[in-house]
Amino acid sequence: MKKLALAFACLVSVAFFASCKPEITNPEPSIAIMTGEDFVYDGQTIDLNTNYKIGFRAASNSQTQKELSTLRIALKVTDLDDNVNYSKDTVYNVSGTEYVFQQGLSFDATNHRELVFKAEITATITDVDGKMNSTSVKLNVNQPEQQLEPKDFDWYRLGNTQTGLEEFGLYWERNAKSPFAQIKPLEGVTLYKFETSVWEATTTDIQKAALFSDAALTVSVYNNVDVNANATYDDVIGTRMEDGTLHLINVKSCTIGDQVAQGRPIHILGKAK
Repeated sequence: MKKLALAFACLVSVAFFASCKPEITNPEPSIAIMTGEDFVYDGQTIDLNTNYKIGFRAASNSQTQKELSTLRIALKVTDLDDNVNYSKDTVYNVSGTEYVFQQGLSFDATNHRELVFKAEITATITDVDGKMNSTSVKLNVNQPEQQLEPKDFDWYRLGNTQTGLEEFGLYWERNAKSPFAQIKPLEGVTLYKFETSVWEATTTDIQKAALFSDAALTVSVYNNVDVNANATYDDVIGTRMEDGTLHLINVKSCTIGDQVAQGRPIHILGKAK
């Protein structure tokens, strides 16, 4: 009987110690955003056309020590109204109990809003048991203000030949009524007329974008240049190209050349920015 009691006591003891083994309630691997010089961080505003770095550090669960299997990097780009403009997923096969991911990061886009768009980069690590964990970085991507550099233009016409206007989305249709040059926008281009004072007041791309956004006066033709004789002007017009490119144009003068077989060569001169 004593032997039986001893055997029963041993059985109870084994059951007791087995029940004390800790249960793993969070068996997933760990992943964290890397920090340091040039690394982006969550909530940061970064500039277009500037190089940064992004990094993630992953590790096996400290209790299970299950090896890592895959790392998924998902990029989502949205506009300021949260509409998705672009997305991309990349999956990397990894191994071992630790993995470090580092990559260069830069954005290149054309937009005329100060905050161009938002980006979110999500990293998901998965181990060989299929357990996973994620972290993400949300960024605002900013178009830094750029100083405008005026450049000279020369709109030339002789007979039916014309040059210099197309890059601004314009064409010289004809001369009429006195005659005045009839300069019109190409298809898909919007033509604006501004007060003369805006030329000096508009010095950056952000100011230019705001000027066109607020502009109420659109016109179908610019016809203030009299091609009868040399003259000076100070007219400010603008064009919005079909792709959104903006041109602010200051017409300064008109010069008329000597008569030739095709007519008299005409140059309308000024600056654009």
